[in-house]
Amino acid sequence: MQGLSGLLRYSQQGRRQFLRGIALRTLAQLFTVLPFFIAWLALGDLQWGGGGWSQWSWLAAGLGICLLAQLVFSHFGQLDCFLGSYALMSQYRQALAEHLRRLPLGWFQRHRVGSTSALLTDQVKRVEEIFSHMLPEVVLGLVTPLLFAMLLMLVDPWLTLALFATVIPGALLLWLMTHFLLRGACEQGQRFAIASGLLVEFVSGIKTLRLFNRHQQMLVRLDETFADIRRASMGMEAWGGGGVLLFRLLAESGLVVMFITAAALWQQDALPPATWLLFVLVGYKVISPLLDAAAWFTLLRVMRQSAAKLDALMAEPTQPEEGNGSTTQGNSVRFEKVSFAYDSQPVVSDISFTAPEGSVTALVGPSGSGKSTLLHLLGGFWSPQQGEISLGGVALAKLGARELHQRMGYVMQDVQLFDGSVLDNVRIGNPQANDEQIIEACRQAWCQEFIERLPQGYHTRLGEGAQRLSGGERQRLSIARMMLKDPAIIILDEATALLDPLSQAQVQMALSKLARGKTVLMIAHRLRTVEFASQILVLENGRIVERGTHTHLLAKGGLYARLWQAQEQERTLSEGKRDQLNVGFADAHH
Repeated sequence: MQGLSGLLRYSQQGRRQFLRGIALRTLAQLFTVLPFFIAWLALGDLQWGGGGWSQWSWLAAGLGICLLAQLVFSHFGQLDCFLGSYALMSQYRQALAEHLRRLPLGWFQRHRVGSTSALLTDQVKRVEEIFSHMLPEVVLGLVTPLLFAMLLMLVDPWLTLALFATVIPGALLLWLMTHFLLRGACEQGQRFAIASGLLVEFVSGIKTLRLFNRHQQMLVRLDETFADIRRASMGMEAWGGGGVLLFRLLAESGLVVMFITAAALWQQDALPPATWLLFVLVGYKVISPLLDAAAWFTLLRVMRQSAAKLDALMAEPTQPEEGNGSTTQGNSVRFEKVSFAYDSQPVVSDISFTAPEGSVTALVGPSGSGKSTLLHLLGGFWSPQQGEISLGGVALAKLGARELHQRMGYVMQDVQLFDGSVLDNVRIGNPQANDEQIIEACRQAWCQEFIERLPQGYHTRLGEGAQRLSGGERQRLSIARMMLKDPAIIILDEATALLDPLSQAQVQMALSKLARGKTVLMIAHRLRTVEFASQILVLENGRIVERGTHTHLLAKGGLYARLWQAQEQERTLSEGKRDQLNVGFADAHH
């Protein structure tokens, strides 16, 4: 029960209702057991001649009460179990969603979408089945034999011990075999997570795979993964089913031991006929719930792994939503001896710089030099392992996620748009904005032209992933969203990378207007976009190797100058090749 009991704390009402349901169903089982003992007492009276036939009316009344109580308690107990479990899981789902909302954004970069989706659907559904079906059945499967055992011990201890003699060895064997089953189930869960991730990748990337005629390779990987799942499932069935069968065999052998013991007592004239009749009638009814409980118990132990996975998710550290009340002085950004590593692999080391309020700081350098990591650390995706990042003189850890995200605006390379209208997607930047303000933000981001070409204009639903829009159009909508937010600090991760030259020039002007008086930190691979930055930080292998203005860095003749010269040569060559291609196409046409 460890791990499952923690879920009961999420809903006090659901917990009370669920436990009440267990109690009512236990009472129903008690009234299922009592008729046999009432009948045994009546038979004893009849045998001894003490009660006569006048007692049979009381017998009928007692049996009727037991039947009625069994029906009532069983009905309301099952109802409470279902309603209580659903109330528990409803609150638990809300707690999961709230916990996910408060996780650092970097957590989502480390986990595949398919695995997270399976965790929040399949695993939660399994935990719900534990409370709504399995746990009550296991409890009742154990309570019923226990009630019988206590009453039977009062009737005849030797026959009772004989009946249960083989149950304990069977339970130990079942426990041991289930241990191997659990290990296989854990590995199987990992296989299912991999399969879910592959399916998501296959569906989302089917267009690219078919265009490059590589979908067969992905199908082969999926087939191999499902084949592994099938082989592992057969092994799990062997351990799980085999353990249950062995337990059933040993538990039912208790009936044989009971018959042998009864024969010995009969020979000694120490077994009354009424007692023997009672054990014959209830013997299998005592064992039968244990046989069902064994199967439920095996499934319960396996499905508890789902609860363990969800517990691990809930144990992930979250970002505090609110800060400690510290007051910032302006919107300057400061990194002081910041170091960070992914899985013990250093990414940035000993980074120190200050981005004054109202300035533009550009991060440049080769791919993999740590530029995006620095912006992710500033955005609270991760916390630095060493050093400190401060905003307005206050450490980010003391600000809280709400204030941090309110004061920062992000335009990343990966644009996330939702299945809503253009207005809905841009309004995310400022939920209180009216339609006129949204339209103005779109106009400043040079979105108006392509929006007016949409079937319903600003009211057009974009669909999942906004596939009807080009990459550049999606990027401009994200810029409009940030303009509507109008944050004090702007973070640009190659914001114009997906735009054509004309759109790039238009958005650069819009961003320049937005950035006036703001603190801007930007990543740029095209160095021409950072010529007028207040300061340029050149990174290599996770360290700042140069810093200064464009003119200063060119004169220095270091890494920045080499990158600039390489890009200029590439641009010149590209223009020359483009002219040659145009001439070639013209000649071919003529």
